[in-house]
Amino acid sequence: MIEHVELAQTLAAGFEGGKILGSVGSGGLAIGLTAVLVAGIREPKKGGKVRRKLSPTEASVVGVTAGTAYMAAGSIWTTGGDLSDAFSSVFTGGAFGTAGLGGVSLLLAAIMYFREMRPGFAALTGIVAAGVWAQAGGIWGLPESVILTTAGALGVS
Repeated sequence: MIEHVELAQTLAAGFEGGKILGSVGSGGLAIGLTAVLVAGIREPKKGGKVRRKLSPTEASVVGVTAGTAYMAAGSIWTTGGDLSDAFSSVFTGGAFGTAGLGGVSLLLAAIMYFREMRPGFAALTGIVAAGVWAQAGGIWGLPESVILTTAGALGVS
């Protein structure tokens, strides 16, 4: 195992600043993932062709990743976090009893797992889920942790 880590470090040292993707930054990652979502979920115009259309599962995974990048980037990307806050406040405001962020996280996970959604709605659900899961903590914080750790390993910070 140690040999693999040392090999990876040696290979990464050959890239600019030790970063595999160069200097992307979390804002650049947010822009790139937004482009993937927009291009991957749009229907082609009449007579147009699409090289690759995202499936609903792929759209929700890219949505969660994009939502995490939005939170890390800050600045103009805070809309995803605001959307997550608004969604979770509907359920945690007392109208549904003593529902916490863990309950809202469970609701989003159930919707994402059990419903076949259109790719656009799946992407939006993923973006909302990223913010709610990050706030809920516990096991729900694992996707954010994995995404940010992977992004850090790739040189996106």
